Amino acid sequence: MSIKIEPRVPRGMRDILPEQMVRRQYVIDTIQGVFEEFGFEPLSTPAVELEETLKGKYGKEAERLIYSTTYGQGEEKLSLRYDLSVPLCRVVAQYPDLPRPFKRYQITPVWRADRPQKGRYREFYQCDADTVGSTSMLADAETVAIIYTILARLGFRGFTTYINNRKILNGLGQFAGVPQGLLRGLYQSIDKLGKIGLSGVKQELLSVGLPDPIFDSLRRVARLYLQGKLALGDVAARLAGEKIPAADGAQVDFPADVAAAVLPAFNEILAGQKPGSIDPAEVQETAGQLINGLTPILRLVYGEKTELIPVGVVDELLALLQLKGDNAATLASLRERLGRFPEAEQGINELSDMLRYLDLMGVPEKYFTIDISMARGLEYYTGPIYETIIEEGGVGSVTGGGRYDNLIGLFTDKSVPATGTTIGIERIIVVMEDQNMFPASIGRTTTQVLVTAFDAKLVDESLKTAVLLRQAGLRAQVVFDATPLREQIGYADKKGIPLLVIIGPDEAAQGSLTIRDLRTKQQQTVERSSAADVIKGLLGRTTETQRHREPLMVSSQ
Repeated sequence: MSIKIEPRVPRGMRDILPEQMVRRQYVIDTIQGVFEEFGFEPLSTPAVELEETLKGKYGKEAERLIYSTTYGQGEEKLSLRYDLSVPLCRVVAQYPDLPRPFKRYQITPVWRADRPQKGRYREFYQCDADTVGSTSMLADAETVAIIYTILARLGFRGFTTYINNRKILNGLGQFAGVPQGLLRGLYQSIDKLGKIGLSGVKQELLSVGLPDPIFDSLRRVARLYLQGKLALGDVAARLAGEKIPAADGAQVDFPADVAAAVLPAFNEILAGQKPGSIDPAEVQETAGQLINGLTPILRLVYGEKTELIPVGVVDELLALLQLKGDNAATLASLRERLGRFPEAEQGINELSDMLRYLDLMGVPEKYFTIDISMARGLEYYTGPIYETIIEEGGVGSVTGGGRYDNLIGLFTDKSVPATGTTIGIERIIVVMEDQNMFPASIGRTTTQVLVTAFDAKLVDESLKTAVLLRQAGLRAQVVFDATPLREQIGYADKKGIPLLVIIGPDEAAQGSLTIRDLRTKQQQTVERSSAADVIKGLLGRTTETQRHREPLMVSSQ
């Protein structure tokens, strides 16, 4: 007897069944329609790219999520695509004769070995729209307008696109005197303001420059304790047994002087937590928050060994991050404080141009705001960056993007300006389902009418009728086997097919058919020649594929 295999999918993956696909296709069609309204064209790239194409483009934290794949004897090092931006850059470099600006959209799966959670999977669809070959801020403003149009058309009313500029972030670092080598840590820290608050960002900034392996070991020990896998009395021994990488790549023991300095406070922090009381999905994050309490001690240990952001500088940065006011007022405040730094001034001017274009395109200002604490994690951004949060659902950001003028230059001998956004279709669908936002016309199946088989002798008549309805543009399914009529009705009801066609001996003899509306439980007998028109009337819409084409309202100001 053969061994039965348990039917399951890998962690973080899932099947999308037909009822879910119907709704998903509605969202995809809406997004695709908006992309094409703005002049974007479709593009397809391979699911598998050369490893060298993807690696070295996203930063250390992101690249650990890239799936590697092999075949045969591993002749080529391959990876599943992580996003759609880097493959786009390869395409632009590989096909230099593409007309510029090259405006493309792509809607297809990507893969990331991330921790699965609500609205986040390891295989998921991305919907990207990018403009390549223009430095105009109109391209960036148009991207924000696309985001607004898509979300408004899908029925969202409470959402905000947060806009910043990497040049302004660089200016913040120059303003505060942050060393060049610590700017990346600066971006990552201030980007967490909305999640961990000012005090949390302050702790993050104070830890910038401290050795990551030290934090990794402390976090690992804290995680084991929180999981109930390590007793408090064993923390010291476990920490002493931790290995960290040396400068030459070799593994060495956790520094004894560091362990001696942090252990008293570390034990006290851990003693305040009950092992096993933290949600498993939150253990890693909680462990990281706990060890932030050791930052002052680690700064004392490493203060003379490495470059750190001074406490006074951190306080100046936090004051800037709290700038309030409308968009124009925020830019004016930034110009007053950062205007003497050329790069920051350029970033401020770019955002000013974007605001003007957004006004001309009629995007209401309540749907976007300048937020200098928004940094975006990927390292390749060079100018405006944007991220959208919707109020419904609590799933975090649903769009993200920005300008990346240097990324294409990694594949060719010259840089090419580019900007664009990703639309997070997975999170959008989760919220729309939770909030019951799908239109009533979006049913549970694509089938509009089920043509029943009254008995085996009348199957031919049923088939002829199905062909007639399909020729009229209706989506008709015919029953293959003449099971009892009640079973056929039950099948249609279970699938959510709204209409049923019945052809019994009387109808066949008279050239008519009976249409039963399973939604209203009413039925009528009509001539076969007029059946298609009657069915279309009952469905309440034509059967042509229609996309919503509501234009943005042009501002009257």
